[in-house]
Amino acid sequence: MKSLTIRLAAGVGTLAVLSGLLPIAHAQETAEENKLVIGTVTVTAQRREETLQSVPVTVTAFSGAEIELKGIDNVQSLIAATPGISMDAFPKTAPRPFIRGIGSGNQSGGADPSSVAFVDGVYLGRGPMLSVDIFDVERVEVLKGPQGTLWGKNVVGGAVHYITQKPVDEFQAKAQMTIADYGQKDARLVLNTPLSDALSTRLSLSSIKNDGFRTNLIDGGPLDDDERISGRFHALYDLSDQSSLLFSIDGTKDEAAGPARFNLGPNNYEDLDDPDTATPDSPGFLSRETWGTKLEYTSTALNWAEVTAYVSYRSLDNSTQEDFDGTTPAGNAAAGFPLPGINVVMAEGAESVSAEARLATTFDGPFNFVAGGFALQDTIDRERESIIATQESSTNRYIARNVTDSIGLFVDGRYQVSDQWGVFGGIRLTDEQKEYSIRHQVGDRGTPTVDFTTFGDPGIADEQQWTWRAGTDYQLTPDIFLFGTVSTGFKSGAFEEQPGEDTARLATDPETVINYEVGAKTDFWGGRGRANVSLFHTEYSDLQTIQAVDDASLDVGLTTIVTDTGDATIEGIETEFQWLATDNLRFGLLYTYLDATFEHFVETDEILADGTRVLSDLSGNMLSRTPKNAASLSGVYRTDVYDWGALSMGVEVNYQSKIYDDNSNNEIESREPRTLLDAHITYEPTENVKLKLWGRNLTDEVYRAHQAEVAGGLFVQYGAPRQIGLTATLEF
Repeated sequence: MKSLTIRLAAGVGTLAVLSGLLPIAHAQETAEENKLVIGTVTVTAQRREETLQSVPVTVTAFSGAEIELKGIDNVQSLIAATPGISMDAFPKTAPRPFIRGIGSGNQSGGADPSSVAFVDGVYLGRGPMLSVDIFDVERVEVLKGPQGTLWGKNVVGGAVHYITQKPVDEFQAKAQMTIADYGQKDARLVLNTPLSDALSTRLSLSSIKNDGFRTNLIDGGPLDDDERISGRFHALYDLSDQSSLLFSIDGTKDEAAGPARFNLGPNNYEDLDDPDTATPDSPGFLSRETWGTKLEYTSTALNWAEVTAYVSYRSLDNSTQEDFDGTTPAGNAAAGFPLPGINVVMAEGAESVSAEARLATTFDGPFNFVAGGFALQDTIDRERESIIATQESSTNRYIARNVTDSIGLFVDGRYQVSDQWGVFGGIRLTDEQKEYSIRHQVGDRGTPTVDFTTFGDPGIADEQQWTWRAGTDYQLTPDIFLFGTVSTGFKSGAFEEQPGEDTARLATDPETVINYEVGAKTDFWGGRGRANVSLFHTEYSDLQTIQAVDDASLDVGLTTIVTDTGDATIEGIETEFQWLATDNLRFGLLYTYLDATFEHFVETDEILADGTRVLSDLSGNMLSRTPKNAASLSGVYRTDVYDWGALSMGVEVNYQSKIYDDNSNNEIESREPRTLLDAHITYEPTENVKLKLWGRNLTDEVYRAHQAEVAGGLFVQYGAPRQIGLTATLEF
């Protein structure tokens, strides 16, 4: 396997070098007659279709064609290709993005994300709902900074918005097959079928499977594997020339063995050279099923406005078991680790019902606005257990239920003062209530040593928050667009996942943010170059953080996850550069710089036997999971079309500087800078057939994807190793 990988990697690398490439144009290009013009990019960051170069919001947008070209097929690869975003994924089926340093690793049923995701405008409130295949999408938009006026609750750091392909009025079909190292076998199918003049449907199916990037030496089974099927169906019915009804349903199901984890404590906290085998005392599992449906009505019958209304239901059933220490009790004993056989079991069921109605005016005059209302009810049942395999009475169990009811009203308007100068602003009122109940047990279920519950007398968080934005923009020349904004966002208070009896009913204060941002979007060299730059200063209050700390108040000496809050300031710059050098060669660069520090932050270090919390002042520290520098350089060379077809070659380099996984900035719990190199060669014998040879992480860099320090051990999950594959696509 490795010799094949090395040969294929050498082939990909040699052809990429011979093409003389560095970066790729980051644009959604139309089939224009003049190839030497960067095409327009359509985005909906302000809840109406606008071009990227004239919207006063910092947005990174990937078209469907670019997503396929780059091999972006899940949220992990999307984040790797987007500077300014990092991720916490424990477990793998529950990714939680951090945008500009702001996110949340808190998985409590009574907590929310700080950077969120939407699918076709529908809010995804839980991490496992986010981990879906990115296939048959029109584009993906990454909105940077708070979007609390038009997008609503929890869009504090930013949002990832997936816009899927909708039915069209002509027959289309697409089939795709992939084979790769580690037994990778993927299959995807798209069928777009017009059933009548008024009704069209679109069906997308996806299957992803591999044998695991690592091996379980205990039973020979896979670790870090994938086995996932996904499907999506749209039916679009034209009620009239001005009105339509769209029905959508989608689902994803995973069944995998779970991750490999390694204790680096005995290795002086240094990375392993070749972490391809592990010896867990339990093989673990990842089991997830999530699906949703939506009915959306759109109409321009008013002639002066577009009306959009939808109702959506989403469901989640997610359960995992992981050997947190990554080895057997004997292995732990040999390593000197005092708590052998730690297993973490999590199970979560969630239901989300949401609805929104909005009106976007299309007046001929200088003033237009978007106004609407939003309603959401989330019900989350969550159980988390920590078990020490060698101690029968060691179970530390938390069983919780949270019900959130949220209502929002919003209006956002724009006034065009002159042909060049515009001003805009908006406001939103959110009324939200959480009802959180939890039961905590330690030891045997029948005779626990600790047993308390708030079921019947839950914690209540009832909040009303105003969020707003204001700004101005100026079209200095046809190719230079300038903007400045002040925007706010909020996230409601969080209940702890593992509280003590005295804190079980207490929520933190809401998380609030105000962001000051200026930017310029420019095209130059006759439309062959593009440079977009944004500078921002962000002030966060009551930023919610979590930390696993040693808890001596529990008889078994396990850890407890605590929630603390602090104030932080983040300053930075977002840049995007593109250059179409020739008809065939394209360059691009994405770069983000972040300076994210706590202005005031006191964190819980440990819990003593009597329940007292030992605190540390971490003011001045960097925020966790926040690299100072991140960049994506990529490039594509495409030949002219000949009788034998066409060939394209490309490379992409993604860099991330050092980050800390803990707000204490502990050097042990840090990740060193990492650089990932990907490349591809695509042969197109006809316009309907593509054969793509691709490679990911071609240098086979060993890098950490998640880690936690517990009782002297450092338990690490690693990212994917080098993988080479071949993808065949047929369209007709």
